[in-house]
Amino acid sequence: LLDKFIADGKQVCFVSNIDNMGATVDLSILNFVVHGAEGAPPEFVMEVTDKTRADVKGGTLIDYENRLMLLEIAQVPKDYVDEFKSVSKFRIFNTNNLWVRLDAIKRVVEKNELEMEVIVNPKHLERGIDVIQLETAAGAAIKNFKGSCGRLISILWMHIALKESRF
Repeated sequence: LLDKFIADGKQVCFVSNIDNMGATVDLSILNFVVHGAEGAPPEFVMEVTDKTRADVKGGTLIDYENRLMLLEIAQVPKDYVDEFKSVSKFRIFNTNNLWVRLDAIKRVVEKNELEMEVIVNPKHLERGIDVIQLETAAGAAIKNFKGSCGRLISILWMHIALKESRF
């Protein structure tokens, strides 16, 4: 299917969580992904917004070992959860709206470079049973994509601040 989309001239994939009913294609963001701002267009764009107290459990972007990564609350050691929930320390919130260049997906998959962490998420069911939910966040793929801006440094990510009405 990916090869067909590319052969048909498609360039970008927009991915949104099923629970994000307000997600729509924003043509200004699409234009940014296709053409870039200065230099080469980004390969992967995660839409983010300012984090509010209602968003304390959602993921955020961090710079870890010179790579942009998505950090979810289930990945945070218990001693640091309050720090993670802080709206002053972690100021942005992942809306789960992702834009990815199809040629970049093809390259990453064909070169077997797609590394995704499995998130271990302990849960307690209403029936009194404790379970472990294993999940992978689509946004975690951000660390696998690069983009050149025509300088010596690579653009590993771009984030776009949004108004709450966008998602």
